[in-house]
Amino acid sequence: MAQILFTPLATEDLQEIWVYLAENAGNEAANKFLLEIKKKCETVAEFPEMGRVRHEYLINLRSFPLKNYIIFYLLLDNGIEVLRIVHSSRDIQQIFDEMIPLAP
Repeated sequence: MAQILFTPLATEDLQEIWVYLAENAGNEAANKFLLEIKKKCETVAEFPEMGRVRHEYLINLRSFPLKNYIIFYLLLDNGIEVLRIVHSSRDIQQIFDEMIPLAP
């Protein structure tokens, strides 16, 4: 089985998604959607090159959509590292600009 690593920011994204869905659709819906995210990450980890290349945000970055969310990840030797999971309506460029420290 391929490895899946979640960055602290991706873990925070998952928590925020769960809270939002729990408040608006109930705990069962929130749990169900997080399970969908986990299953999609497992599929992507097994076939990581199936995602779209997103060099415009970060070199070697890839993405894969799931409903209204986008899973952003990097390839590892044996899987993926999930960097962020964000709603597609968000300003993706700004999200990645904030992740990359400015050079001195």
